Amino acid sequence: MEMTAHHPTADGPTVHWVDVFATGPLSGNPLVVVMSDEHPAEGRMQAVAAELGLSETVFAAPGERPRIRIFTPVTEIPLAGHPVVGAAWVLAREGWTGAEAVLSTPGGDIPVCADRDTARMTQSAPRHLGDVDATAVARTLGGHAHGTVPVWHTGLPQVMIPVPDPTALRPDHEAVRALGQASGWAGVSAYVIRHRAPGALRVEVRHFAAPIGIPEDPVTGSAAGALGACLAATGHAKDGWLDLVVSQGASLGRPGEVRVRVHAPGGHPQSVQVGGAVVPVLSGRLCAASAAG
Repeated sequence: MEMTAHHPTADGPTVHWVDVFATGPLSGNPLVVVMSDEHPAEGRMQAVAAELGLSETVFAAPGERPRIRIFTPVTEIPLAGHPVVGAAWVLAREGWTGAEAVLSTPGGDIPVCADRDTARMTQSAPRHLGDVDATAVARTLGGHAHGTVPVWHTGLPQVMIPVPDPTALRPDHEAVRALGQASGWAGVSAYVIRHRAPGALRVEVRHFAAPIGIPEDPVTGSAAGALGACLAATGHAKDGWLDLVVSQGASLGRPGEVRVRVHAPGGHPQSVQVGGAVVPVLSGRLCAASAAG
């Protein structure tokens, strides 16, 4: 469906529904971007996000660096991957930005770029936040593990746990929520490497983020970036670079693909770029009464 330029009016904010990290129509991770002259009241944004029921909803307001805020159905989060990538594409398409821009988020200013079919972002500087008990994490997913697994951050703290087969997991989402909230992480990526070559990997992932109100996310940009940093730091980079393709979402009937590029001189991740395809689904307006604070 072709999207046309809309601008906020008294009739209500414009709304664009897109699929991010898509492999075709109605795939990847759905996102709604609400564009208005000013952000609605915080409680109203949370109510709209809960009404839509998507993993995340973006509210955008214009500026030299357009301001975006990101809400799950239950809470606001400072930064995430598929909302920023999707918003970058929508705002460029609607003329709020050029092909390259910087978006202002509560988690920091994020460089983005967009073209006809794709968008990408430079994530926050990667950080290894420490390690957690692998046995406890695996138990919440219906699996088994020993030792410890790392927590990496490129926007949100995410646990990275290798598993033999992500499709075999039977997560207890309430247990994931309780453990994540107690331990201070937002989600856990269960992954297996499906193909490897020097400096290039393809992995299959399932991501569980009940601590922030998303039991299982179709395709997760912040976690893909964190996984790229994790793998680059454990010997998978070549000549200071790792290119990673993350396949995710098939278990939910929403197959998606994230392309990650990590600069890791000496095996130390310094920067992470995450991107993928964006497919428009529909556009319209949010009724003024629904948007009012």
